Amino acid sequence: MSGEQFYNRIEESRNTFLIFATINILFFSGISFTFVIPGLKGFSLFFVVLTLLMYFVAANIFVGLFKDRILFVFMSCIILNSLGMGWRLWLEWGEFSLVEHASLVVYIGYPIVSAIFITLFYILNDFLFRKKVKFLQR
Repeated sequence: MSGEQFYNRIEESRNTFLIFATINILFFSGISFTFVIPGLKGFSLFFVVLTLLMYFVAANIFVGLFKDRILFVFMSCIILNSLGMGWRLWLEWGEFSLVEHASLVVYIGYPIVSAIFITLFYILNDFLFRKKVKFLQR
């Protein structure tokens, strides 16, 4: 599927893709924050690559959904990453595996760094595909 077909499909079913990108960020931020921080117990390079790939997919969807709204994408990614982490912490509160990750640096830093990565992917994809793809006008 070409870029133009992909973004046209996003334009046709905006709500479906928005729900998919939201669940993608919530799910992967909740699962991956214990596996992607180097130097902490449980670090896995596989999860780093998988998480970055899923954030890249979400950023591609955001390019089709939100044109020229970088700050909105950044703030919504911070909120979604924080909710995903909070969901995981709430489910596993008191688990021994989360003791090492129970620091203010992780709680504040991970959502911000993840949102920065998604926003950078958004900027990169917007720059690369904006010239090649003519978006549908609503």
